[in-house]
Amino acid sequence: MSTTDYTRPEVLTALAGEWIVPVQGDAVISWDYDERNERMLRLYTQGKQRQWDMEDRLDWDHEVDPDNPLGLPDEFVSIAGSPLWERLPESDRAVVRRHTSGWLYSQFLHAEQAALVGCGKILLAVDELDSKLFAATQIVDEARHVEGFNRFLHSKIGLRYGLSPSISAMFEHAMKEPRWDFAVLAAHILIENMGLATFGVHRERLRDPLAKAFSAYVARDEARHVAFGRLVLRDFYPQLSAAEIREREDFVVEGCWALRDRYVDDDIWQTLGYGEEAVKAARRSPAKREFRRLVFMRIVPGLKEIGMFGPRVQEGLRKMGVLGFSEVDEAALRELDDKAAVDALTRRELEERRADIAQVVDLGRTGLQTGI
Repeated sequence: MSTTDYTRPEVLTALAGEWIVPVQGDAVISWDYDERNERMLRLYTQGKQRQWDMEDRLDWDHEVDPDNPLGLPDEFVSIAGSPLWERLPESDRAVVRRHTSGWLYSQFLHAEQAALVGCGKILLAVDELDSKLFAATQIVDEARHVEGFNRFLHSKIGLRYGLSPSISAMFEHAMKEPRWDFAVLAAHILIENMGLATFGVHRERLRDPLAKAFSAYVARDEARHVAFGRLVLRDFYPQLSAAEIREREDFVVEGCWALRDRYVDDDIWQTLGYGEEAVKAARRSPAKREFRRLVFMRIVPGLKEIGMFGPRVQEGLRKMGVLGFSEVDEAALRELDDKAAVDALTRRELEERRADIAQVVDLGRTGLQTGI
């Protein structure tokens, strides 16, 4: 088993390197307070109304299962079902479940911080006031997500991993690129869609109630972020030259290959000392295939919607075997996602209100009985 201690900030810094994000270019001030983008304004209104405080909404006193902090079904473990998994005693499987939880939430922790920085760049550079207003709400969302994932890792899982090299390379490229729309492509079109797919499944299938509730809140935020990215880019990209579009196409195709083939959890198996057998089993995993299906079911229609769907992008998606997802009615899928998240949160909040009422009733009954 590796002795690398990913909980130490200096270890994570040594792995990722110091990212110095350039902020070249101009911060654009909009003096037009009258022309309004109604779609963006509705999104901004949602962003204001759906803010939430995890101290109030989540039960951090809940005790998770230390062997499976997220309540992951075994099919979420990338070596589950392999000969290696079948040989493992239950005590070792428990270790794998915990490390899988830690690796997964670590990826989102680091990605949320990158999105936080990238959104700051977007707020400075976009022209329209309504886009700036929404970006401000997203900055608060991303800060809350960083807080939540870090708290979960620190207090419930107890370990942390570095950022996957494939995601790290994508974000480093986008963050060091002075043109703001690269940050939108990386965060809103690629990574936020990955998060939306993941948290939608987690909301339904995780068994731990704290993890389920956290996933429902984050998924609702991610749906707004994805919608923002599409709105702002589909209006911006028709203004660019063919050469400028080609640069974005190269970035998108490379990012899609990274998510399809290079977003892997090798760090888990190296840390646990399971070696090449586990790495190969994980890469052949049905869980990984299902993950890719859910992610590209969202990414491909998004690329089509923003106009990033020329022959070069289509050829790249065809080689990846995901071009067929361009026919998915992703707008309907987003509506179902949002309704499911709202329904899940409404049920939880209703249960909390009922519990509060019951507690008040009990206090009143106790007071009457004691003569208070």
